[in-house]
Formats: sequence, structure tokens, C-alpha cells
Amino acid sequence: MMTYKQFLDLVEIRVVVPSIAPLLVGLAYSQWQYARVNWLNTLLLIIATVAVHLAVNTFNRYEDNKRQKENSFLRESDDAEAITDKQVLHVAEALALIAVIAGVSVALRTDYITWIIGIVSFLIGYFYSAGPKPITNTPFGEIVSGITMGYFIFVAQVYVNTRMVPTGNVLFQWFIVSLPLTIFIAEIMFANNIADYDEDQANDRHTLVHYIGIKNAKKIYVFWAILAFVEIILVTLVGWLPTTSYALLILLPIIIKNARAFVNHPVKKETFILAIKNLVVIFMGMLVTLLVGIFL
Repeated sequence: MMTYKQFLDLVEIRVVVPSIAPLLVGLAYSQWQYARVNWLNTLLLIIATVAVHLAVNTFNRYEDNKRQKENSFLRESDDAEAITDKQVLHVAEALALIAVIAGVSVALRTDYITWIIGIVSFLIGYFYSAGPKPITNTPFGEIVSGITMGYFIFVAQVYVNTRMVPTGNVLFQWFIVSLPLTIFIAEIMFANNIADYDEDQANDRHTLVHYIGIKNAKKIYVFWAILAFVEIILVTLVGWLPTTSYALLILLPIIIKNARAFVNHPVKKETFILAIKNLVVIFMGMLVTLLVGIFL
């Protein structure tokens, strides 16, 4: 029988922030930019998105266990019976079913555009971990995870709340606004691959770090963090974010400190959490500045 602690570890609940961040920022942006919010659609989308994320995490663990050549599977525990592959698969299937029910519900309440976003996201989620060459084992893992979660989820949230016609100009604006989230979500995947470099080499996982080298990967990791803030200033200058967003600059020293601390000692159990903390910092900063902007 799977314990509660084993379940939370299996679904990797600690890294659910990349799903929550674009949902909440998208909700605040819908109110600030368009003065429209649909709470039922928002709730259904949150359930669908989080369930998909947890299902992908679980299925990823299942697939990794089948492929890896070395090291014990992370689901094994010293104080509890090891979880079987069948149990892992059942958890992934249950979460996927919840995601489908909530996703179909919000799609029926909107239109075909929500269907397209949901189906594409679901397919990307599947191929991210499954198939003969999962995306997570390629140099495209960072960009796919960043865009799918940082941009697609943001677009879905804004659309189900506002029903804005997604013209090319609108989609481009939403992409630019969500880019800081996209970058820091990609950074989480990047940090994971930097920390797992030696293990990935042993298990034939050829991620972006494999191709550019660990030294260059560390430099790019810090550069991306700084680039996100440059982008925030430019977006605020053109009026696509409230002027309160300039205040986000005070967060830059925290972001750089965390990024440098990670690249100086990239150990999964010790410093990987800093990548998640950076996303939380930028996500909370954007959320607060948008909420303040609503009332100014």
C-alpha cells in the first residue's frame, strides 16, 4: 500500500510551481489588461493543468526506471515497501483521467481553441517522457518545457477568462508577457540537467548540457536569468505590463545570488531548490505588481 509521503514524492509535488505560476499570473493579467475573469473556468483549468503536470511527473519516473542503467530508483524507501511499476502506472492513469475530465469540462464551456491548446499540451506532455526518444532525453527539453508550461498555460488561462480572439498580434503579446515565466521554468529543467550531468552521461541521456558542455551550461544558466529582467523592463516600457513592474528590478540581486550559488555547487539534493526558488520569486513578483497595477 502506497503511503501518503510516497505518493507526494512520486508525483513530485514540490515542483508543481511551474504549473501554478502561469495560471495565477495569467489570472491577474486577465483582470489587469482586460478586466475579465471567469472563476469557474479558472478552477477547472487549474485542476486540469496541475493534474496533467503530476501525471507527466509520475509517468516520467515510470519511464526513467525502465531505461536507467545505474542507481537505485528514487521511489524506493528505507522505511516503507517499494512502490511497484504497476502502482506508478495506475497513479499516472488516474491523474490523467482527472485532467481529461476537468479539461474537457472547461473546453465545453469555451470553444475549439481551448480544445486545441489542451490536446497539443497533452500530446507534448506524453512525448516529453514516452516513446523511443523522449523529449526530456534530447537537447530540446528546456525549450519545450518552458514554452509548454510558461506560455501555453498562460495563454489558456487568459483565453478561458477573456475569450479574446487569439490573433497573431495577441498571441505575440501574450508570449512576450509570459516570457519571464517561460525562461525560469526552462531554467528548472536546465538546472536539473546540470545537476544530473554525470548520471545522464552514464544513462545515455543526451540533454542540452551534453552538447554544450557543463562549463557553458553554467554560464548560460546565469545569463538566462539576467535576460529575463531585461525583457521585463522592455515589456513594461511598451505598456504590456503595468508600470509597477519596474519594481521587479529589486529582485534581480536575489535571482543572481541564487543562480550563482547553484552553478558553483550544482548538487540535486542541496542547491537544485534554488532554481525553483527563483521561479517563485519572479512569479510572486509579477503577481504582486499586476495586482497592485489593477488598483492603480
